Amino acid sequence: MHFIFQQKRSYYSLQKIWLCLFCCSYFFSGSQTAYSTDPAYLAFKTEKNNLITNYYFTYPDTSINNLHNFFPRNFLGNIGLPSPNYLLNYGTNDLGFNFCPPAYKNDVYNENQVNYYRTKGPYANLTGIAGSKKFQVFKMVFSQTYKRVNVTLKFSRYTSEGFYLKQQSYTNNFYLSSNYITKKERFGYYFYILNNGNKNKENGGIKADSLTETTLLQNKQLFPVRLNSATRDNREFKAMFNPYFKLNKGDSGTKLNHFIQLKSSFASSKYEYNDYNIATENFYIIRYLNTDTTHDSSHVLKFINEISYAAVSTNSNFALSFGYKNEVNQVWQKADSLFYNHIATADLVFRKQFTASQRATKDQRSLQTHFNFQYIFDGANKGNYKAENRSVFLLNGGKSRYVYLNLLAESRSADYIYNYWISNHFTWFNNGYKAQQQTQANLGFAFNKNFSVGVFVQNMNNYLFFDNVGLPGQYAKPISNTGFNLNFAKIFFKHLGTSLEYRFQNTSNTTYVRLPKNQASAKLFYTGFLFKNNLQLQIGSQLQIYDSFYSYGYMPSTQAFYLQENFKTTPYPFVDVYINARIKPVSFFFKLENALYGLAGTHYALTQGYYQTDRAFRLGISWSFFD
Repeated sequence: MHFIFQQKRSYYSLQKIWLCLFCCSYFFSGSQTAYSTDPAYLAFKTEKNNLITNYYFTYPDTSINNLHNFFPRNFLGNIGLPSPNYLLNYGTNDLGFNFCPPAYKNDVYNENQVNYYRTKGPYANLTGIAGSKKFQVFKMVFSQTYKRVNVTLKFSRYTSEGFYLKQQSYTNNFYLSSNYITKKERFGYYFYILNNGNKNKENGGIKADSLTETTLLQNKQLFPVRLNSATRDNREFKAMFNPYFKLNKGDSGTKLNHFIQLKSSFASSKYEYNDYNIATENFYIIRYLNTDTTHDSSHVLKFINEISYAAVSTNSNFALSFGYKNEVNQVWQKADSLFYNHIATADLVFRKQFTASQRATKDQRSLQTHFNFQYIFDGANKGNYKAENRSVFLLNGGKSRYVYLNLLAESRSADYIYNYWISNHFTWFNNGYKAQQQTQANLGFAFNKNFSVGVFVQNMNNYLFFDNVGLPGQYAKPISNTGFNLNFAKIFFKHLGTSLEYRFQNTSNTTYVRLPKNQASAKLFYTGFLFKNNLQLQIGSQLQIYDSFYSYGYMPSTQAFYLQENFKTTPYPFVDVYINARIKPVSFFFKLENALYGLAGTHYALTQGYYQTDRAFRLGISWSFFD
């Protein structure tokens, strides 16, 4: 599926394309003979703690409320570019060696996103999106279970030229997962292969005096940028094989099943930054290795072998697991370095069903809690620990009323980039930064499907950061961050819909932590079913706004977001107008991004030099197949 959409098409041409896609979708959706409405057609579980977690039924999402929000906002202004984290979120990764903070968090698959499926037949979903500035997206999900072996493929490819010079990005991601269990359930395996490719040009941001009220509507490709010959190419490959064996036969009198689990994984990460014009642009003050050109490359290899024991009750209400993990890491960055860790892990899962029904009935109540503990008892990160508990108490299944509480405490060594770095523009050795400690608590309550609230609290010691010249640093005193979020969605008079997502954030130290204190997203739309309920339609507008704050700067050489005091954002109304629609099994949308461009001023940047999109068109279609 391939889409090409030119920004300079006339309005009349856009109407014809939209009408053609609408008619084709209606015709082909009627021709598809198989469309499953079985809520148990698909079941999935996540990669993490795969043996002691259950499969959950997951029917393909048929809601069109957020169809137009196909990607989270990239704060550098173009899909596929690095993006800073301006929003407080709960959770951290597993303990172990880490090379650098992920700059492309929105644009990669990680192991926590790998899912294992069980299906009653084949399932596939194809999505294509196109828009202004050669914006093209293709996504695919395919899953099939054959004779107890499931194979799932998830693929995502997208590219965009961007509105500004030297902003082109390319992203290619996929993972292949498989799971199997014998008929007597004595042996099984989990397996995945994952690959991420992120490639983009680095323009360093437009020059400070380029965008004014008089130049706002000019061609942005003519604006001068700070880097003209810099490129970034990151590649990541991971593979994991996880066989497990049941130790007991599991007869009718068995209350606990006992398992031995082996897990081996390999990961290769390559980071490459090139700049062939450093002598004249003066973006970087220092040149350590070459005065004419920059060719920085890093390569990280990771090997992990794990053995663990698990006990799972036959009714799946109790599960216990503990094991040992050996991690070996090799870093090449102008020299070789070797890091190893010996890690102990333990997990405990408890589930309690207070009502007989497993489905979401009005009186359904249940409790699920999961405790995880990790400790590095020897190696480069010796003394690191992580303890976490996640609990969900379902109060009313019919009304989707539940309470959740997540608690986390950890001590984690600094990533490699904070202590050691060798490149053409930055070099430092043996900084010896202390482990960063933090506690997190996340409490939330969903009153029903329409209204929910949540509170987040984070306390940190030995906070790590990059200063205003891009060098690493550590702040020894405590820092506290708090957040509150509110979500409300309701349809009035059967057709008039409204939605509000509000987030309040606060930090005790704005010098080192940069956050917009208030962030809100509001939608107002018409929704309804037409043509004898065959067409589900939604027409509306969305407003998103961020409070004023001092944002981070971006350093292309290290992919690091650093502190700066020269640029403070100004609240800007990001208004989108959209049409979402669905004709079973096809969903499609048309979207006009930043509709107020040219009318609301020039303050639509959230990182210095990197502006959000101008007025942009987006057109997408998603198609599900069950045969």
